Amino acid sequence: MSTRKRMMAAAIVLTLVGCAGEAKDLPDLGTVSGIVKIDEKPTEDVIVTFAPVNGGRSSTGKTDSNGYYELQFNSTSPGAIIGQHNVFISSFVEHDPNDPNAPMVPPAGNVPRDYQNIEKQVEVKAGDNEINLSYP
Repeated sequence: MSTRKRMMAAAIVLTLVGCAGEAKDLPDLGTVSGIVKIDEKPTEDVIVTFAPVNGGRSSTGKTDSNGYYELQFNSTSPGAIIGQHNVFISSFVEHDPNDPNAPMVPPAGNVPRDYQNIEKQVEVKAGDNEINLSYP
């Protein structure tokens, strides 16, 4: 597994598990939301990951049926660390790994593999940030 994919997987796991720090322990955050479009269409079930360029916890979000996402820093704090971020997208595919009839490899999802390798860089500022993402 590539370093990028490991980083994305770790960010998703940390967000889903809910490793929340107390408010006094949080870095400065900006709220982040937007629309993800793939081939000019708003796309659902896309995992959006913002990874701070200078290190620190990544923030993630999942798009709804309108392609809309909101980032979560942890289970109780919305947003992302203020500063430059590398942005990655991947597919969210629900499957039961304990199902004996489940495929060994989950379905590909809504994000073409080539688009999962596209890295964008954006800046998160204090306050509200609307960051729309279009692929390719």
